[in-house]
Amino acid sequence: MLKLLPLVLGVALQTSARAQAPRILYISREFWKSGHEAALNRIEAEAARICIGLGVPRPYLGIESLTGSKEVWYINGFSSTEELAQVTEAYSKKPELLAVMNRFAQQRDEFKSQPNSEGPATYRPELSRGDEWKMGHERFLVVAVTKGNPHGDGSVFESQDGVRFVVTAAKTQAEADGKLSAVGPDAKIFAVRPEFSMPAEEWVARDPLFWDSGRRRDKRAIDGLAGPLDTTPSVGPRE
Repeated sequence: MLKLLPLVLGVALQTSARAQAPRILYISREFWKSGHEAALNRIEAEAARICIGLGVPRPYLGIESLTGSKEVWYINGFSSTEELAQVTEAYSKKPELLAVMNRFAQQRDEFKSQPNSEGPATYRPELSRGDEWKMGHERFLVVAVTKGNPHGDGSVFESQDGVRFVVTAAKTQAEADGKLSAVGPDAKIFAVRPEFSMPAEEWVARDPLFWDSGRRRDKRAIDGLAGPLDTTPSVGPRE
């Protein structure tokens, strides 16, 4: 089940835990060949739309790299291993949803530049600096993937094989650009993609125009009317 889990898995935390970083992330990384962004955008947006319609149990966050080689991540957050197990069980009871997830995974295969990477990572507060990252609260992320110590501020999550994900958020791409070098030499800027995600009610309440713009772009991408998605937010950053 964990092999299927990250494709369209939820990241909403219990209400009491939403004010802090998740204790566990389950991260699925897709590595794309260059030159196929339009086709992959359509696949990702349609997969999200259909799977949500089939009853994805919880919200989830999809992000796309704006710097470096092209990647799309699906990030799933949990307050405990028990919560992760509960969601895994919930997916096991939805065979139609799992079949559709497999179908879209097969459609992506020809566009991969390397195999997907996926697995859980545990929050390391003693290695983290600055404000804790709150999922779905900002439009851009700066993420470093390293086995070394963090170079700058960020919430640190560590996988079982020692890979560390250092995550910090930004309201605008300009702010993300300013944070990039401080996070580390392996860092990339990612844009949150509403059309790849199923947002939690809390996220929508914080930035309704952004999430609504994602639904509109979702339809354009699926209809084949849009090329690679515009990385500029449709409305100005929140104060």
